[in-house]
Amino acid sequence: MRTKRIVVSSARAARCVVTLVLVVASASACSSNSGGLTITTTQTSTATRTASATGTNTGTRTVTVTVTSTSTSTIACGAAGEACCPNQACTAAGTICMGRGGADVCAACGAPGQPCCTASACGGGCCVNDVCAGAGESCSIGGTCANGSCGTCGANGQPCCSAGGGGGGGVCTASSVACRNGSCVACGGSGEACCAVDTCTASGTDCNGGTCVVCGGNGQACCGGDTCSTGYACAVSATDAGPRGGQNRACRACGGRGQPCCGTGANRTCSNGLACSTPDAGGFGQMETCQ
Repeated sequence: MRTKRIVVSSARAARCVVTLVLVVASASACSSNSGGLTITTTQTSTATRTASATGTNTGTRTVTVTVTSTSTSTIACGAAGEACCPNQACTAAGTICMGRGGADVCAACGAPGQPCCTASACGGGCCVNDVCAGAGESCSIGGTCANGSCGTCGANGQPCCSAGGGGGGGVCTASSVACRNGSCVACGGSGEACCAVDTCTASGTDCNGGTCVVCGGNGQACCGGDTCSTGYACAVSATDAGPRGGQNRACRACGGRGQPCCGTGANRTCSNGLACSTPDAGGFGQMETCQ
């Protein structure tokens, strides 16, 4: 926000002072749908002019003018070669979000020589060091890939592989399995271990403390991208110590007085005419609350 102040004085007998204050505020919001990544920018300008005079006639006049303009642009996202959608999501089958030079791009995955897809999926092959090896091919850590196993390790129920091959390490090579306590176990479902990169595959679950838990409801863990079900916001209490950044983040009722603002990013809202503001202390830490 910037403020510009202009003061003009006249030489007439009745002294007149005119003050013009121009306030310009802008905000941007980002969302996605099947058509791509949509960026909306809104700019609001408010001009207030006050005129006062001394002499025979005195008076004050205030005029306020508000102008709002909105521009929207759509960037394709989610398909192979396109930018990743919000929350590092790719919408096309057989793609995964990869970082390339600081820019997240959706890349083809799952075939031999390509990156592993979500939950280490490689179409029946083996995921070794985040790269797919086809069935019958040699695993870079040793052994031959068969049904997700690199010989005697890596598949569900088998020992975890080591970087040099064989059991006893911390690597699982089959889809939807993760290494826990030296063994490859099922991952991604509610109550199961989180898969690679803290991923959960069951709908309505998120990785919390290494386990996939139900998320989004009142008092439950926040889902991916710090999202919650309608009527709740991902918030943290300043006195609530926990594993995420030293504080527990959970879905809490939002929109009412003293509650967290609903929504995320620049799209935070309150109900009953309340406005978002940052509390001086206490409450939900530095989270914006409805006042």
